Amino acid sequence: MRKFFLSLMMLIPVATMANREVITPDEGTNENDNVATTSFKELPKADEHFTYNNQQNNEPFFTAGFYNTGDYYNCLGIGMGLMFNIGRTNDMINVSFGAEYIEYIAGDPRPDELKGKTGLVDAGGQIAFPAMVKLQLFRTSKWTKFYIGCGAEYGLKVYDGKVMKDYYEDREVIRDKSVAIMPLIGWRARNVDFGVYCKYYFDKAFNNALPGAKDLGKGDIRIGYHLAYWF
Repeated sequence: MRKFFLSLMMLIPVATMANREVITPDEGTNENDNVATTSFKELPKADEHFTYNNQQNNEPFFTAGFYNTGDYYNCLGIGMGLMFNIGRTNDMINVSFGAEYIEYIAGDPRPDELKGKTGLVDAGGQIAFPAMVKLQLFRTSKWTKFYIGCGAEYGLKVYDGKVMKDYYEDREVIRDKSVAIMPLIGWRARNVDFGVYCKYYFDKAFNNALPGAKDLGKGDIRIGYHLAYWF
């Protein structure tokens, strides 16, 4: 009896193997193919969201951002404003325009015994409206492009500094308006734009006819930088 059960146990797996249908690759059914294809498609894919090309494709064509400038020629000018940009990092042409408030810091024109500790005073303020066209030439890194361009700026007087106004007895220090052009070079990235410009005035921002006008700068040219952070 023991031998009978052992023989039966050996025959069951052999019979099972003999009855199983063997499917070769050529004999595969459409159902099998569909399962295999579906399984392949459902495999997790690498996240390509942070690749360079995808980021550039997702970059908006019209952006806005904070704008900061700083220039100097005897008189220091520091500006802050809002800038808009048309164009992407990969585009050959970008156009930027906006408005900023510029504060001017100049040398104190008063006699030495009346000057403050720093020798500097608030010369006044101006609202400026810059616009520029940038030709983006070549890539300087994976994320930045080098550009050359040219801009123009129209400025309107806001006020004269108190010391200047009192010293010059209400004669204007900051002129009512100014007009300048700005050749520039710079580097553009997805969220940052940094450039260096040379501002040449056709109508100067300062009244250079005043005594001590050298403290405001008699030159027509100011060298400075601009920095924009795009949202």
